[in-house]
Amino acid sequence: MPLRPRSVAVLIAFIITLFLWFKYSRSSSVSSWHYLVTSSKASPEILNATLGFQSIFTINLPSRTDRRDAVTLAAALSGLDITWIDGVASADVPDKVLPGGSTTMKGGNRGSWRAHMNALQRIVEQNMTSALILEDDADWDIRLKSQMQVFAHAAKAFTQPLRSGSGRPLSSKYHDHPAPSISITKLPSPPSPKLTPYGDTWDLLWLGHCGTSFAASAQDGNSIPISPLRVAIPSDPTVPPPRHLKPHPFALTDPLAELYPPHTRVVHLSNGTTCTQAYAVSQQGARKLLYRFGLAERLTKGWDLVLGDWCDRGYHSSVAGDGDSNGGGGAGLPVCVTVQPPLFSHHYGAGGGGKSDISAPGGGFLRVGEGRLEKGMTPYVRWSVRLNMGKLVEGGSSDVEGLVVDQWGEGKEGGLGRGGS
Repeated sequence: MPLRPRSVAVLIAFIITLFLWFKYSRSSSVSSWHYLVTSSKASPEILNATLGFQSIFTINLPSRTDRRDAVTLAAALSGLDITWIDGVASADVPDKVLPGGSTTMKGGNRGSWRAHMNALQRIVEQNMTSALILEDDADWDIRLKSQMQVFAHAAKAFTQPLRSGSGRPLSSKYHDHPAPSISITKLPSPPSPKLTPYGDTWDLLWLGHCGTSFAASAQDGNSIPISPLRVAIPSDPTVPPPRHLKPHPFALTDPLAELYPPHTRVVHLSNGTTCTQAYAVSQQGARKLLYRFGLAERLTKGWDLVLGDWCDRGYHSSVAGDGDSNGGGGAGLPVCVTVQPPLFSHHYGAGGGGKSDISAPGGGFLRVGEGRLEKGMTPYVRWSVRLNMGKLVEGGSSDVEGLVVDQWGEGKEGGLGRGGS
């Protein structure tokens, strides 16, 4: 029976990714990353077309056909299957539907809020175990599926109970430790999760953002019990050199660049995270968010800031069932896991195509083609799908190596696959 066109496209995308990975991952500097991708610790379901989630939703205003075209191609080249959620115009969100009388919410924020509520509503309505929500300006690395396998292993330190029988994950043991950091290679193996390959006791995985901070410990005066545990992923060939670890070209470098060796990615609980290029929710997380911000809370700011406050326990309530006590460390607290640098990031397209319909990071300085930036770019992403899209679609070379370009020009062998600094 002949393969369907979509099956052929997914197969080709997988072969290209596999070829690139093996070509550039043969040095000892990335051996631990390679081991986690190829060993029994890896979750094979993450290699599917929805990254191990039940669905991938992408929010897109119907008028932004340019963005829909770009995401469609990026997903096809990455072997991903996406489902569209129509964006909402602010004019279509009257005061009477805003929760808690949120009449001071700005116009652009209204439409964004409702679109995200519609995505959460779909997840709850269809009783999905988990789903990934993307915004239509998101970009990612060609090696995304391998990245997600490594992330899943690290995330279980916060989302999966240990074998000890305590019913709590590893992170629960580190509330009083000052900034504990554990290498991903030294993590104990928890029982296999039953609900998602990322663990069973999480609410939100914040995978794409424009900034986050490490959680403070109880010793640092943190009044709410949240684990400061950090899981370090060393020698990650997909992490940019330290000087490029910033949310936009005019920003200061992230503290991560000074705190860890080059090419280290760190997974930890969310703290002060902003922007919602990509986040996953579990069924329990979607229900909590839809209730809290679709019905109960008065909103005065953008959805990403609201979501950040929720993960930071700003909306903590003693109401039974409002959160759980696993990864977060206290009864009634949401479990939000993030990663820095992020795995998804905002793409600034050539010719101003990356301009947001709401607002954008960079204080208005990111205007491609207006003397500020000479060409399109994506913070934090080395082998950008969007920046390599033309070459991957047109196939300008019989050698796959010649198709992929690191946007920071770190070189093919030394910088791309082997983590040049």
